[in-house]
Amino acid sequence: MRNRILSAGAVTLGLCLAVTGCESGPEAAPRAGDAACRAAAGKLPEKIAGLERGDADAAGVAVWGDGKIVARCGIPMPRPTPDPCTTVNGVDWVWRYRQGDDGHDLLVTYGRSPGLEVTVRSGAPSEAALVELTKAAYELPRHRKCLDREGN
Repeated sequence: MRNRILSAGAVTLGLCLAVTGCESGPEAAPRAGDAACRAAAGKLPEKIAGLERGDADAAGVAVWGDGKIVARCGIPMPRPTPDPCTTVNGVDWVWRYRQGDDGHDLLVTYGRSPGLEVTVRSGAPSEAALVELTKAAYELPRHRKCLDREGN
């Protein structure tokens, strides 16, 4: 389940989402209190593809659709990776399809610090989450960008 772009917190989040009754909810990422995460939080949408934003107890965490989509700001910037990367409105995202036993998608900003991690449960709208959360992710300082297949 672990790969190069996942932090220990992401693994914990994935396990929590795979088990019913995660009563404490997703944990805050290590840099959730950064000013950049606070700026990004101001750009988070109230709805994603009709899923209402709910309450989250941890700093830097937002949830939609009763946990179908979970965003955590403040993760460490991922290292360079051969995993698929896409750019949406100037924000690079690494997209890990069907992670863990529950088959969720994991979207992670690439080259931004602090980073934004988005877990999308199987059946929830991953593409809509990616588009809707890009505005918030744009607030995070960019340090690197995705390379194309030729390394340019």
